[in-house]
Amino acid sequence: MLPYFHTLYLEATRTCNFACDNCSSGSHLKEKWKGVSELSYDDICNRILIPAFNIGTRYIEFSGGEFLLRKDALDLLEFASKNNFVIGIASNGTTLNDSKIKILKQLLGDNLLISLGVNSFKDLENKKTRDVETNKVLDVIQRLETHHVRMNICVTMGKHTADDFAETIKKIRELKLPHNRIPYSPRNSCNYDLMFDKKILKEKLHPSLRKYFHGYVSFVPFFLNPDAHAKYSGQTNAEYNVPTNPSVGCWCGSFYSVTPDGEVAPCPLLGDHVSGGNVLKTDLKEILFESDIFKKIVRRNEFSGKCGKCKYNFTCGGCRTMAYFQGNDLYGEDPTCFIDELSEEELHAMEIEFEAQFRNYVRMAKFGGMYQTPDVS
Repeated sequence: MLPYFHTLYLEATRTCNFACDNCSSGSHLKEKWKGVSELSYDDICNRILIPAFNIGTRYIEFSGGEFLLRKDALDLLEFASKNNFVIGIASNGTTLNDSKIKILKQLLGDNLLISLGVNSFKDLENKKTRDVETNKVLDVIQRLETHHVRMNICVTMGKHTADDFAETIKKIRELKLPHNRIPYSPRNSCNYDLMFDKKILKEKLHPSLRKYFHGYVSFVPFFLNPDAHAKYSGQTNAEYNVPTNPSVGCWCGSFYSVTPDGEVAPCPLLGDHVSGGNVLKTDLKEILFESDIFKKIVRRNEFSGKCGKCKYNFTCGGCRTMAYFQGNDLYGEDPTCFIDELSEEELHAMEIEFEAQFRNYVRMAKFGGMYQTPDVS
């Protein structure tokens, strides 16, 4: 089964041809990064990619900024592919013309997944949050389909996207594409008021997430009975700190990220705020397995508040980003969790529903290489 830290989100540049006001990576904050050097090709290969593979990382998502604007982007992709990583690229779509897609296909073959972003299928609403009209994203989707490139759609979950969220997810499914929900994080923005709260999560976001297992991997609150997960995964919280077969709930411990200047964070949404160390100063393996931040963030049963003692601690864990930005405690309870507002009957009904959905998700995860049938011998 997959080990801890099997997936790396690598922000290789902050350079972007957009200037979205609430960009997580801070590409719009030119002055903030003035004088801050980005990692070189050699740094990325020798200090990140090679040691990452050696510790068990197998999936890598290249991001930015707009990653493909980096001058050595193709060289980095080639190196990662030759070193047997499964490759994804997060893109705003503007760099993906027919010529570039053909180059990527020639270089990577079918080892390519493109992640695009849509927050609303209303052009003006999407332009407010992602600086691009939806019809342009739909053109890119059609272009990628023509070239037989796999893709998924990232949707931001926040107060500003909540009213359109259900319709957005529905339309993504009508396009027969998987989706990845991303909680809004004021990582490089002062707009804390755009984060969703418990009421918005319970009434507008969570009901839509529950309808589709295609975005099932990491949404929280996640009321999957740990016994149901163990039945399919072969993993229990007595032996493992976090679930990895497949990963569910909070991805800290499965996922990690590296910023353009080499800081290693337990989640991309915590970059530039939380770091276990810098790869230019400390070996990646030491950061992931020896730093206080990474050792503590996988000990879910030691979290404070209701997350630490919750029945769903192993399969959910609470969102560490929400705990950090809204609760001011990386290891505290998730302030957006609404479990205390549910009756035993409601929770039981959700457990039954989630187990059925989880079975479907396991089949999809197996197809994508994110699940292995446990050895019961």
